[in-house]
Amino acid sequence: MTQSTLTKPETATAYDPYEIDTSSLESMTFAEDATSASGQPEPQYKLLIDENVVEKISSLAAQKVEGIIDMKGNVLSMIQEGLGGNDRKKGVDADVVDESNAKVELSIILEYGKSATDVFDQLKNVIAKDVKDMTGLNVIEMTVNVVDVMDEEEFNQKRGNGNDDSHDGSGAAGN
Repeated sequence: MTQSTLTKPETATAYDPYEIDTSSLESMTFAEDATSASGQPEPQYKLLIDENVVEKISSLAAQKVEGIIDMKGNVLSMIQEGLGGNDRKKGVDADVVDESNAKVELSIILEYGKSATDVFDQLKNVIAKDVKDMTGLNVIEMTVNVVDVMDEEEFNQKRGNGNDDSHDGSGAAGN
């Protein structure tokens, strides 16, 4: 019988626990579950913002801008208002493009005598800031449709808030 002896290979290096074997990284896909050093799966966190949230924030932000008499709603918002309700997203349509970007479209009724370009500039600033501050989303596109222009008196008449008796001076119609 022959006896063999084991010798240490000359190319052996000290073990470095922080060294990364890059040859295995090339074949790794990021869809695989990440695991921690303890072998437990790493938690994955996602914040998803619904388009309705962006619409509501945009609508409330638009109400801060002087020169907008109202937002132009659809049939559903007219029915809600007719029943005494209030559509907080009226006149706004939003699209969350991805996890960090959104598009907003508004339909406004401009107050007569106000500059549409000034109102537009204010809307861009206010809505982009509020959406970013509250959701982290960047408004990458904003379209503002000026669908009508009215003075306050015309607006009140269309809403049914105008009192015709006060204009003719009689005031006796309600008595």
